[in-house]
Amino acid sequence: MHKVRVAILVRSNYWHFPSGPVNGSTHRSVPDIMRALRRAGAEPLLVYQDAQAQPQQWDALVIPGGNDLHPGWYGQAPHSSVDLSTVDIEFDRFQLHWTRWALENDKPLLGICRGMQVLNVASGGDLIQNVEHHSAPELANDPGRRREPAHGIAVAPDSRMRQILGDDYVRVNSIHHQALNRIGSGFRAVAWAPDGVIEAIEGGLQRGVQFHPEDMQENAPFQALFESLVEDAVSTRTNQRHG
Repeated sequence: MHKVRVAILVRSNYWHFPSGPVNGSTHRSVPDIMRALRRAGAEPLLVYQDAQAQPQQWDALVIPGGNDLHPGWYGQAPHSSVDLSTVDIEFDRFQLHWTRWALENDKPLLGICRGMQVLNVASGGDLIQNVEHHSAPELANDPGRRREPAHGIAVAPDSRMRQILGDDYVRVNSIHHQALNRIGSGFRAVAWAPDGVIEAIEGGLQRGVQFHPEDMQENAPFQALFESLVEDAVSTRTNQRHG
């Protein structure tokens, strides 16, 4: 049996940007995601927006952190905090297309930070374009501190997320200026920051987190998010084989 193949959807020019502290193309989160998936027994592969690959070639998907989505995707005009020079509508279209395919075909998917926002928008939800005083700027602007917890989250006790994380309260490294507003169809919020910001959603085999488990994978329970994605992919493949 071949390893679970996990597609990580990235911009065509991902490696052309100099490495930097902030989310988006400059922060090198993808190598850490790949490392976490390998630790979980999967075979991670990068899929660029200009590639000819198709979603059905993969067992599971990861939508990593990145720049803001264009607010037009959820019917809003841009807030002044949205840097339109970093927005890539064609990349948005690429990730939204693959995410909708995953939703329609019940493909396991993990959305991280921007990835959770893509998941929410793809399912008909929308975003709060700017959340002030939520993330600690010292963490967002210092790559050496991205592995530090920024605040705690309360996890719904009856959720799959609670089973994965193993506790009702977990401290996370949440680094973002946007958040979910109206939850998309088929999903529910399952974790919240102290200020009420939604930190995780789930529905079927798809889930999203607003924090960055790849940066804290050595610390329990964050590696479990990647392990659960691989477990779901194995179960789905087995069921399809015997279905």
